[in-house]
Amino acid sequence: MRSFDVYVVPLALIAVACPAGPVDSQITREQAIEIARREVSFEPDTVEATISRLEGRDVWRVTFRGKLSGQPPGLFETVIVEVAAQSGSVVSVGRT
Repeated sequence: MRSFDVYVVPLALIAVACPAGPVDSQITREQAIEIARREVSFEPDTVEATISRLEGRDVWRVTFRGKLSGQPPGLFETVIVEVAAQSGSVVSVGRT
């Protein structure tokens, strides 16, 4: 066996056995909006979705704004749904 093989073969085996790095399995913005939409009882006029941190984990903060049917002018609804970016589960729902 040549001395070159003594070093190259083990390094090649290590390279094949090791994963390339962490896999990013976060849900997309569109998926987060779809999940959060299930918590809203009105047709929103606007939808915003931003990624943020909550208690050490990434969450999509999805904000819906709009009016309920028959609501007087000047009144509107806001629902903020936080969706876990890794699992897609609803973390919290806030309504005003």
